[in-house]
Amino acid sequence: MPEQSGFRGTAVALVAIASTVACVLLLRGWQALGNGVPDVPWIATAPLALLILLVLVSGWQVRRYVRFRRTEDTTARPPQPISPQRARGTLVAAQAAALGGGALIGWYLAIVLLHLPNTDVVSVRDQAIRAAVCAGVALLLTLAGLLAQHWCRLPPGENDDEDDGPPRGISYVS
Repeated sequence: MPEQSGFRGTAVALVAIASTVACVLLLRGWQALGNGVPDVPWIATAPLALLILLVLVSGWQVRRYVRFRRTEDTTARPPQPISPQRARGTLVAAQAAALGGGALIGWYLAIVLLHLPNTDVVSVRDQAIRAAVCAGVALLLTLAGLLAQHWCRLPPGENDDEDDGPPRGISYVS
């Protein structure tokens, strides 16, 4: 059986569930101290959307380079060479986006769950809707991370670490 590297959707789902439970308990304790549930501003979706874009663009660049190396099509214009450090950084960013997105899903779902009993109040309903939208965007971040992680995977038998020389087509000089 080939070795699978990277995070699977089940691991990310477990992070989201654990985060939801932990955040509900922490926020209940916070409320017991006389505090309210934190507000969720609409602007909270902007950094998540930016992260989604960055992870997908970086992952696509690695995917494009890996596919070009595999086909070695001489008629196509070669993509910009990617250093192993950059490809590794893209993979780490994709995995962090997947796990971080899972944790954020839990945070925002906890806020939604705590607001549910009082959604007949307009301001509470607005906060619940904002938190639900942010949870949805966090889910998109998780999916983008998992997709970019998949794009960074080398096909079987193309592990450059097995060669004694430098990998073909990769420039180590910026």
